[in-house]
Amino acid sequence: MNVIESRDCGPCVSCCAFFNIAELTKPAGVLCDHSTDHGCTIYADRPKACRVFYCAWRCWDAVPEDWRPDQTGFVLGGRLAAQNFLSVTADPARPEAWRADPYYPMLRKWAREGAAVGSSVVVFMASRVIVLRAEGELDLGEVGPDEVLLRDPDGQIRKAPRNRPY
Repeated sequence: MNVIESRDCGPCVSCCAFFNIAELTKPAGVLCDHSTDHGCTIYADRPKACRVFYCAWRCWDAVPEDWRPDQTGFVLGGRLAAQNFLSVTADPARPEAWRADPYYPMLRKWAREGAAVGSSVVVFMASRVIVLRAEGELDLGEVGPDEVLLRDPDGQIRKAPRNRPY
C-alpha cells in the first residue's frame, strides 16, 4: 500500500471510531479505548485489522486533499478498480454527510467511472447499505448479521444469506 507522505492522520481518529474491530471486541460507532489525542496507546501491538487499514484519503491521490475523514464525516476505503469497490463508511453521528456538496457529486462521478470497469461505490450507514450506480442509487436497506454483500455474476452487489452461494 502506497501512502501519500504529505497526508498524515493528524487529529483524525475516524477509523478508530467508525469500524468494528473484532480482535478488540470494539463495536462500530464507538471510539476505541486505545485511541487518544496523541495516537494509539497500543500502536506497536495493534491488531492486524488496524495495521493493514489505510483510508483512501491516505493512499489514493484521486481523493481531494480536504477530504480527511474527520472533516467529511465519512471514511473512504479501497479505490475504484476492476471487480473492486470504493466504500464510504458514514459517521454514525452524521450519517448523511456524504450526500453534501462537494462529496455527493464526486461520489456519483466515481460510481459512473467505476461502472465502466466493474467497480462500485458502496455506502455504509451503520447496517444500512446504499450502492451508488451509474444510473442512480440502489438502497439495499439493512444488512443483518445473517447476511453478506456479494457481487453476483452480472457484477451487481446484492445481499445474500451468510454461508450460502449465489
